Amino acid sequence: MNEVLLFSLTIAIIAYWWYGTQCRETAIIEAKRLCGLDGLQFLDQTVELTKQWPSRNKHGSVCYCRSYTFEFTTTGEQRYQGRILIISGKIVKSDLDVYRIEY
Repeated sequence: MNEVLLFSLTIAIIAYWWYGTQCRETAIIEAKRLCGLDGLQFLDQTVELTKQWPSRNKHGSVCYCRSYTFEFTTTGEQRYQGRILIISGKIVKSDLDVYRIEY
């Protein structure tokens, strides 16, 4: 009985880690895409998990929400933030701070 519980817990931890890694990679790709569209520089080449919580989707099923932030710049002098919201492994919202355009 204890072996089954331990095995199940181990599988759950591995699945949670794997899902988190997949969501993080999705967020990095989206951050690079957003910066590329506007000619911005994606700083540090990474995203930061800022919040995660369980929720329900529009069908009533339990899903997991993750919010990521990242930094970008227009000139290399000032940093701005962007945000990405992923629910059930899909990007549902992404936005950038208002930034100054240098000519």
